[in-house]
Amino acid sequence: MEKGILDIINDRASCRSFSDKEIPSDLLKQILEAAVKAPSGGGFQNYSIIKVTDREKKEQLVKYGRNQKFIARAPVSLVFCIDYRRMKRINEAEPAPFAETERFTNFWMSVVDTAVCAQTACLAAEALGLKSVYIGNILNVSDQVSELLKLPDYVLPSIMVTLGYPLRSPKRSQKYDAELLVHEEEYHDAEIDQLLSEYRKKYSDWHMKPNGKNTGTIYKTAAAYHGQDYAELCKKNILERNSVSPYQYWFGCYYLEEKGFMGFPEFQAFMEKKGFHWTK
Repeated sequence: MEKGILDIINDRASCRSFSDKEIPSDLLKQILEAAVKAPSGGGFQNYSIIKVTDREKKEQLVKYGRNQKFIARAPVSLVFCIDYRRMKRINEAEPAPFAETERFTNFWMSVVDTAVCAQTACLAAEALGLKSVYIGNILNVSDQVSELLKLPDYVLPSIMVTLGYPLRSPKRSQKYDAELLVHEEEYHDAEIDQLLSEYRKKYSDWHMKPNGKNTGTIYKTAAAYHGQDYAELCKKNILERNSVSPYQYWFGCYYLEEKGFMGFPEFQAFMEKKGFHWTK
């Protein structure tokens, strides 16, 4: 019995364990043809998809993606790019007013468009027996990814999806219920007890004991972000509960600035170099 779209959505899980089995070209074509049928702002489809199968390029993408080695093992990665070059070239051939690369709202909409296109590709892949995972870390090194993929002016990397056949069925992560995330007519804060209850339910299988390394790193990060007093508060909370929470680990130990990551000034310079002036 074939899965319906709701089954596909409910069953989808990020996969980080792929076989090196090649994806048949006709299947990959179906996935890409489905992806480009996704809705986009104005219907302009201001994106491009770079299909990466070359071994050396995939190894480079491993380095750019926090050394996640499954990127190289999987048969293909798709880099979804914001692309105003195509529109600009058409406008040069058939002159029309053009200030699209100067407006931040266009950039924002283009990020949305690439995400919708990427998710359409992921659901199509799932329907065809493949698995996928998003790799957002390429944003930290947009300049290096751009150079690797020879992205010209007016083209920026946005998000990457790695596709392939799973070595084992990935475990679905727990999600917040719609009741917490959907608001009636206007935004309403949940009571903090309810919010913490839902947060703990979402991470019910999370168990991390404090040790010198993780507690020390969280302390150091908290001090750098918010000062010594807040770092002490974080440490006290960890020791009293004898547990490192998911947020404490992810934001205090894992998702940190690393050497070579672009900061806002580097992003601004990179965008301007590419022909975009949204940040001015």
